[in-house]
Amino acid sequence: MDSNIYSAPEAELATVAEGEAQFYIVSPTKFWVMSLATVGLYSVYWFYRHWSEYRRISGEDMWPVMRAIFSIFFTHSLFSHIQSRIDDAEIDYRWSPGFWATFYVVFALIGAVVDRLSYYSDTVSLIDLISILLLPFSLWPLYEGQKAANSACGDISGRINSRFTPWNYIWLAMGALFWGLGIFGSYYLLGYE
Repeated sequence: MDSNIYSAPEAELATVAEGEAQFYIVSPTKFWVMSLATVGLYSVYWFYRHWSEYRRISGEDMWPVMRAIFSIFFTHSLFSHIQSRIDDAEIDYRWSPGFWATFYVVFALIGAVVDRLSYYSDTVSLIDLISILLLPFSLWPLYEGQKAANSACGDISGRINSRFTPWNYIWLAMGALFWGLGIFGSYYLLGYE
């Protein structure tokens, strides 16, 4: 103990190092930027990383890639594992994992149906607009799951994974290209040649 009364108090701070977390940690800003910029494709990677980290820590025999691709069948399980970690660590964090998992599954299915319907039209229609507007609704439950996972891992703000990497920038560039082609295609299909 330091006898200097003017020195800052010392406390042992618990920080999470990469590789120690039971789930994937990412900051809210990075989550939203990557998700929206890649038109939701980031969610496949998001599920993969969560299941990868969980498999690494638990030793459970599973295929994270398949759980990411078929996420609607495994969202409830993932959110339940996150809640179990919160309960085991006696962390005071309140959320509704069953509700948010169901919310995700419902909006993922609605989005898939709307996307399928948009393929039948040769022009830009209200269905295409609805498809784009559904994106934040299908991402919101994953954001809630991410906040819970960050809390379960002791890094509420996701500070350990808040910086954008070169790979992130590559994905952002591809997302920008996709958005640009979509806007150009819509402009062209509407007859503004």
